Amino acid sequence: MDKEKLNGQDGAVSPALQGAPGEGALEPVNLSDFMITGRELLSRRGSEQSRREDEIRQDLVHQRLFFYSIETFSRNKSGPIAEFSYLIADEDLNELDGRSGRFLMALPPDVLPDPVCAAAAGISPSEAQRTGLRENEFAEKILSVLPRGDFIRIGWNNVGFTDERLRALLFRTFHDPYLSGLDGYERSRFDLRIFTSTVFTLRPGSIAEPQGKNILSLPEVAKANGIETAFKPRMMLELMRLYKEKLTKMLSFYMGLRTKASMSEYLKKQSLRWIQIVTSTTWDGKLLAVPAMPLGPITGKGPDSGRWLMLSLAGEPSRYILNPALLEEEESESDDESLGTGEDESSADTESAGTSPCSKAEVLLPEPSGLGKYGLFLLSPNRCPAVAPIATLSGERAAELGVSIRKAQANYQSYKEDWESSMASVRLILKKVLAEKNRQMRERFLTLPPEERLYQGFIPAGDKDRESALHRMERTSPANVKKFRFSDPRLNGMLLTYIGRNLPETLTADELSAWKNHCDERIQEQLPEFRKRCEEAIRRFGGDEKAMEILKEFDIDR
Repeated sequence: MDKEKLNGQDGAVSPALQGAPGEGALEPVNLSDFMITGRELLSRRGSEQSRREDEIRQDLVHQRLFFYSIETFSRNKSGPIAEFSYLIADEDLNELDGRSGRFLMALPPDVLPDPVCAAAAGISPSEAQRTGLRENEFAEKILSVLPRGDFIRIGWNNVGFTDERLRALLFRTFHDPYLSGLDGYERSRFDLRIFTSTVFTLRPGSIAEPQGKNILSLPEVAKANGIETAFKPRMMLELMRLYKEKLTKMLSFYMGLRTKASMSEYLKKQSLRWIQIVTSTTWDGKLLAVPAMPLGPITGKGPDSGRWLMLSLAGEPSRYILNPALLEEEESESDDESLGTGEDESSADTESAGTSPCSKAEVLLPEPSGLGKYGLFLLSPNRCPAVAPIATLSGERAAELGVSIRKAQANYQSYKEDWESSMASVRLILKKVLAEKNRQMRERFLTLPPEERLYQGFIPAGDKDRESALHRMERTSPANVKKFRFSDPRLNGMLLTYIGRNLPETLTADELSAWKNHCDERIQEQLPEFRKRCEEAIRRFGGDEKAMEILKEFDIDR
C-alpha cells in the first residue's frame, strides 16, 4: 500500500496519505498464543514454559534492570524532590548485592514544601534538612548510581511523573536531562504502572487487583498480591517476578515495545490495516480502552514530531472529518476562538464528535494536542503507550469497558466510504490545530521562569560542553562559577539560583544579602497556597499518626 508519512514543520502539518486501507482491515487477529492468562500459563509444562522464559531472557540478556522511585516535596514538575531510591537486578530478576539505596535532598532555601506531598511521602522536612544533600550533590548522586553499559529503567509512573521531575532536576543543575551522554547507555525504559493498567484492562484476574478507587497505587497493588516490602523499588522487582511467572508472553510483548523504534515499527505495521485498542487510565485511576486506527507519524521539527496520529473509532464518527465544510464554518464564525484541548468543549460537541476518550487517551503526553474535539489524538512511541489489536478484547470485557467493537468497525467503514475526503479533512485539522497549539506553547514559554522551560528546545551542543566545564570549575575554583556564561539564555537565567542553592559560600556579603532577600520574597509568594495545602493535608491525613507527626512541623503562623 502506498502511503506517505504525515509531513509538517512547526505545526504546519500537511499529511499526504494516499490510497484506501486494505480490505482485510477488519479481519480479527487471534492472539490466544501471544497474550495468555496466568491460569493458561500455569497449566502448561516442560519445554514450552522454558521457551517462553527464554524469550524474556533473550530480550534482557546483558541488560541490567534499574528499578527506581522518587518522593517529592512539590506538585510542580520543577519543584524539589525529597527522596530517590533504587535497586539494580540482573536479567533473571535477581537483586544484585549492595546495589540498592535511598538518599534524601535538603529543601532549597527559596522553596516551601508542599504539606500534602510531604505527608504522602512520609518524609519530614526536618529529616530532609538534617540528612539530605544539596540539590547539585543530589543530582550527582543519582548519576553516580546509574549502572554503566546497557540497562533498562523500570519505574511506577516513571513516564508521566518520575522522569519528568528527574529531567527538571538535571536541567536546573546543568546536566543532560536526557542522559544521552552516558557511555553505553541504551535509551529505554519500562513503566510498570502502564503495564499493570493494561493487565487490569485486557487480562483482568491475572493478578490480584486492589479494592476501591486507588487500584493503581503501587503499595496497594503490592499488598493485594502478598508483596510485603515497604521499599518501592523492591515492590516493583517482586511485581516483575510475578508477571514473569503468570503473564510471560504479555510481559515479553510489551518489553519488546518499550523503545521508540520498536513501538514505531509496530504502529507502522498496523497503520491503515488493523484496528487497535489503546489502553490508558484517567488521572483518578479509571481504566480506559479506546479503539483507534494508526494513521501515520508526524514528521518535521515541531514538538509533536515522531508522535503518531490516531483516528478514534469510539462513539460517533467525527462530523468534522466526514464533513469538511464544518471546518470552514468554524473558521468563519470566529478567527480568534480558542481551539480548546478536547476537554473544554461543550458536551454536545464532544459527544457528537465521539471524542470523549481522545483527550483521556493522551494522558501520557506532556500537554494535550487539542485534537480531541475532532476525533483524533496523538500517541508518543517513546512514552511506553499500551497498544494491542482489538481482538485481544473479548466481547464480554469490551462491554464492561464500554467499548463497542461493532461500532468501531462501523465507524471505520464510514471513513472508508470516502477515504480521500476523510484524509483531506485530517490534513486541514492538523494544520489548524497543531499550528495553534504550537503558537500557544511559544507564548506560554515567554511567561515561565527559566527552570520550567526545559521543553522549549534542546540544549545547544556547545552549552553541553560548557555544563561539563562548569562542574569541573565547581570542584577546582567554585568562586568563579558566577562568571560563567552560556549561549542559551535559559541556562544563564538559572545560574544565580543554582549558586545560591548550592554554592552560597562563594557569594560576597552583598550577594548573600541579596540572595536571602530573594528567598524571603519567594517564601512570601508561596505562603497563601502553603496555608491552603496545610489545611487540605490535615483533612486528608487526619487519621494517619505518622503523617500528622510530619504535619506538626508546619507552623502556619510562623
